[in-house]
Amino acid sequence: MARPSAKSSSRDMLISMAVLLVPIVLIVWLFTDNPESDLEAVDVAPLLELAEEAGVFPILRAEHLPEPWKPVRVGWAEDGRMWIDNQPSDGNAWMVGYLGPDGIYYGIEQRDRNVSQAITRLTREGTKVDGTVDAAGWTWERYESDDGRTVSLVAQEGDMAAVVYADSDFGALDAFVTSLTTGG
Repeated sequence: MARPSAKSSSRDMLISMAVLLVPIVLIVWLFTDNPESDLEAVDVAPLLELAEEAGVFPILRAEHLPEPWKPVRVGWAEDGRMWIDNQPSDGNAWMVGYLGPDGIYYGIEQRDRNVSQAITRLTREGTKVDGTVDAAGWTWERYESDDGRTVSLVAQEGDMAAVVYADSDFGALDAFVTSLTTGG
């Protein structure tokens, strides 16, 4: 039986390494690719105008956010009209969400019916924690989800509740809530 030459052994080893490394490199590349956010900014103005014309409660939105903050989601529904989940809205509902420079979604939602259910859902069944924040003319109570991932600020005025939430920390959320205004 003939012995393989040194050239063929080296060549076989290189082919074997390539067969093993190419799939590994492809897997690593596919699962670590972090492209810039491809979410496009939405125009808040048309729905904001409709919500303010309805006059059911003061409508919150952020103002004077620096680049690269951008609004990425907005919704308004009067009681009984279609909401973003394609179901009739239970009460009047407003929401606007912004993508922060940290890539985190900061949401604002306001409701004037079944507010305790909305608070439970938006805070991810969060519980009150110590501390309040005064912003946009309201006092906001702090909530934190059981796993600590989502922090929220909740303000109630009459029958209306507003919830500001993010998967962040209270420092970032407190800073965001200071940018809120009702425009009036």
